[in-house]
This record gives sequence, structure tokens and C-alpha cells, in this order.
Amino acid sequence: MRHPGVCGAVNTFLVSDLSETQLAISTVWAKARAGEAAKYGHGAEAKAVLAAMDQIGLSRIELEYRLPGPVVELLLPEFAARGWQVISLHNFVPLPAGVPREKASGDLFSLASLDREERRLAVTHTERTMELASDLEATGVVLHLGEVDEARDKGITAAAAKAGGMTPEMADHLELRAAVAPRHLDAVSFSLERLAPRAEALGVRLGLENRFHAFQVPSFEETGILLERFSGAPIGLWYDCGHAWVQELAGLEPASRWLESYGSTLVGCHLHDAKGHQDHQAPGQGEMDWPALTRALAGSPCKVLEVAPQDDPGPLKEGAALLAEMFARDKNQQEQRGAA
Repeated sequence: MRHPGVCGAVNTFLVSDLSETQLAISTVWAKARAGEAAKYGHGAEAKAVLAAMDQIGLSRIELEYRLPGPVVELLLPEFAARGWQVISLHNFVPLPAGVPREKASGDLFSLASLDREERRLAVTHTERTMELASDLEATGVVLHLGEVDEARDKGITAAAAKAGGMTPEMADHLELRAAVAPRHLDAVSFSLERLAPRAEALGVRLGLENRFHAFQVPSFEETGILLERFSGAPIGLWYDCGHAWVQELAGLEPASRWLESYGSTLVGCHLHDAKGHQDHQAPGQGEMDWPALTRALAGSPCKVLEVAPQDDPGPLKEGAALLAEMFARDKNQQEQRGAA
């Protein structure tokens, strides 16, 4: 997936109004500012989020899991006043009451847990996110499904990616994971059996995100199993290009196979660049083959920039312009082929 020439081409793309593009931006971009402002109250935090998002110029938003309920309530009227549209929510939104900010996570409760009570909490708070998504007429809800707890090791995948392929440690890790993963996959299925009919009733789609770490659920094969089990339900793939990139570097599934195999179910995608195993970079600042990716993702219902916050918004604005131009070009080419 490497494409070194893209970085040097960023400044050749000019988009006069990013708000008119298909792209959205995750509120993760505001994480640093919002966290600092939070000590001054919810109003200050909401203003910090708005200021950070204003820097980029996109009018489509993904709400993510660090936002407390009172902050979400303050943000939504401001979004409407600016003409901004929430197109997706990253579970769990809002941050459940009583949970400290430092514990905010898409993995706060595991839909793959073998503990029935934790699964119940995961389902309950996911339903809350889905209800908010429905109220906002958002297209999708991004789900972290959980993990194979017995194989939890946050160093294995990054180390293999740094090594450039399958390592003996990763091979052992995968063997351990395989021995216990079926129970967690069944647990996920129990959770999705509860969530699928509720999603259909609410008119929202659930996106199963491919994850960074090998111990997390779902793997490539598990994604196929779940999509087959829930065929016909409003459930599909949420493709994170950085996660797929890192797992390919680590000797796991080639990144392109996710979309080749499951692209027809796509609910949305997270877009960010990567330098080696360091992802969540602004597009054009890493090694991604963006021409190939934008062609493959041209039909994605939600296209969300999920980029780590920086002091300088310039690289992200340039990256957004780069992708907006590429997506527009891909769309025009598809329309021309269709008319031919």
C-alpha cells in the first residue's frame, strides 16, 4: 500500500470549500483542547470542541466517545446553527455518567465479554448511542466489539509491524488467541442478536470496525463469520485504513482484502495516514497509497477523518483537500464510465 509520491503531491490539490465535500471529521481532533478545557466546565469544553473543529472547515461530523452528555447537549444546537451534520457516532456516545474522562474508550464495555453483566452494560450503552444516532438522523454507529481477554498483549502487533512481518511471538500469540476466541465470538453474536433488531427499528447501521491489535475482535475471518450470521441485518464493515495497514505490516491479512471481501457491506471508513506502525496521521503525511484507497472507498456512505490532534491544523486541512479532490475525481470517473 505504500505510495511515496502522494506526500509531495498534497499542495497540488486545491478545494475552495471543504464544507461541500463528502468528508467528515471525528471530534477526536478536539481531544487535547477539550480535555484541557474540561476543568473549567462543560461550557468551556464545548467551546473548545467547536474551536478545534472550526479550524478544519468540514461540515460533517463524527461524535466520538470522549464527550460527556452535557457537552453533547451544548454542541448539537451549535452544530445546527453552523449547518453541520452528524453523520456517524463512535460508540459509546455520550460518555456514560459517572465514568471518568480518562477511562473514556470505545472498549469501555465489551460486547465480546464472557461476563453476562458486562455484556448487558455494553448492549445497554450501545442502544443509547443508537438512539442518539437515530435522533440525529446519522447514518452509522461505529462499534468496537471487544477482545479476546486471555490473549491481551498491546505490544505484540506493534512489535511485529516494526519488524516488518510475522514474528515467532506473533505466531504464538495467534495460536493462543485461536484456542479461546470462539467463545468470545459467540458472546459477540449474543450481543448483536439484541442490537440488530433495535438498529433496524431505529433506522441506523452498525459498523464493525477492524481493529489495530491482533487480540481484538473481530479478526478478518471473524468479520466474515459475523457478516454471514447477520446477513440481512443493518450490520456491515467499518473499515479503518490505518488499522488494516498496521496489521498487514505485522504479517496478518493484506489490507486490501478487507474491502475486496467485505466492501459490499461497508457502513463507513476511518481515514488517516501511517508512518510504519504509527497511524492516525494526517493524510499525505505517511505512506498510504491514497489514489488506490479513495478508488476503493469511493462508495463508502461515511468517510471520516480520524486524525490525532496537533497544534498546527495545516497538515490536516491539506490532507482533507487532498482526499476531497481524489474522491471527487473518482466520482466523476465512475459517472463517466456509467454514462459510456
